[in-house]
Amino acid sequence: MSEASCARCGHRLPPDALFCPGCGAPVVSQAAGGQNLHKPGQIPPGTLLRQRYFIDRKLAQGGHSAVYLARDTYDGGTAVALKEMRETQRTTEERDTAINSFMREERMLAALQHPALARVLDIFVEDGHHYLVMEYVPGCTLEDEMMALQHPVEWARVVAWGIALCDVLAYLHHQQPPIVYRDLKPPNVMLTPDGHLKLIDFGIARWFYSANSRDTTQLGTDGYAPPEQYSGRSEPRSDLYALGASLYHLLTGRVPESAPQRMNGQPLTPIRVHAPQVPEIVERVVQQALNLTSADRFVSAEKMREALEAAIRPDRPLSGSSSGRHPIPTRIPDTVPRYPRSPTGAPPVRTTAGPANGNSGGTPKGTVPPRLSVRPLRLDAGYIAEGGSVTLTLEISNRGQGTLKGTVETNIDCLKASPKKIDSTTDNLQITIDATGLRSGQYVCHLAVRTNGGDQTVPIRFAVSSPDDDASGAYGWDG
Repeated sequence: MSEASCARCGHRLPPDALFCPGCGAPVVSQAAGGQNLHKPGQIPPGTLLRQRYFIDRKLAQGGHSAVYLARDTYDGGTAVALKEMRETQRTTEERDTAINSFMREERMLAALQHPALARVLDIFVEDGHHYLVMEYVPGCTLEDEMMALQHPVEWARVVAWGIALCDVLAYLHHQQPPIVYRDLKPPNVMLTPDGHLKLIDFGIARWFYSANSRDTTQLGTDGYAPPEQYSGRSEPRSDLYALGASLYHLLTGRVPESAPQRMNGQPLTPIRVHAPQVPEIVERVVQQALNLTSADRFVSAEKMREALEAAIRPDRPLSGSSSGRHPIPTRIPDTVPRYPRSPTGAPPVRTTAGPANGNSGGTPKGTVPPRLSVRPLRLDAGYIAEGGSVTLTLEISNRGQGTLKGTVETNIDCLKASPKKIDSTTDNLQITIDATGLRSGQYVCHLAVRTNGGDQTVPIRFAVSSPDDDASGAYGWDG
């Protein structure tokens, strides 16, 4: 029988306790309805939490948390994003560390006020589950935007995004103590319908204390994380490397070579090899941000912003260094070219007949073809015990018109998808990972969804654990 937790503060309760030793709250008995009504990451739509937040649907799920679209019934049904901590930890120490990290995110965000940051609205514990309620940010991620276009983003638009992201990084780095975001990448930046950018997911951000020689954990995402982050030594200029990698990805459609690859002798492929239309001055700015040595990067986010402003407006002289207290607008300038979007957010309608995403037949003139949409774009199953299994859900939808048809493939036998064929009735895939026969350790596998409305490869990560494993630091690649 699992240990009970305080419904108010989450503290573990001794057997037969009448009051919580952590906060003094009366203990709600299991018979009285204090038990968990759902597994972490599996809140059913229609659930009402705290007698206030009505769950609409799940938006995303990672190794340590899940995010839901909810409605605040106390505020006229206003949409909010509700983040739930998933209790995948196996020991009390691991759970306490995860709770502290979750609470740190709340404290960090609650003190910040910037148009490119989502506001924290509430935090609570219910039935032992920890929740963070935040401003809901509509729109799509920069990665989704690039995928919808089906080609790299126009360079002037990317530079404008880079200017806006430099501004929010400058704001974070000017906090006392400075805040290092540590996981900047296109999937963590939302593009709202009115053209603004917002950073999401501060799960691994940390306060930077120069006296500390190491981070508490080694976190980040391959391709975006700088060399020093792999050794747990991130600092503000680490975010500039990640920004450079993000701009590289958006400009070329490719994630740059990872820092470990480059340190082992594999050179960084120049941007203009993949995208010759990108001006040389833009390439130079990104290359400087991607220097393996932090001292060779821009000295600050303000200086990188100035370099990007000079690249997009070569006739404008560079200004003095900004204090970071008067941020530039995060809205993309009206002079920056935009691709027209359909009302559904799908790519521009192509009015010329011809093959469409592998469909052997032509698309009738003026008709929107089927368009595959997969969410989330990556899955993280967390820890799986040896011989155990876990099932995740992948949402499938058609953002175009016509009938979406296709198949699902996996690259490893332990990964199963149901159904294997996609048709007009398919709205989700059940992804099962069976750890039978797998050794303990980290695994990264892939699932490919191939349809007449485009293809999408979804990376799936998990860690198989044995009873003798030390799980600390097992998520060095969690992003």
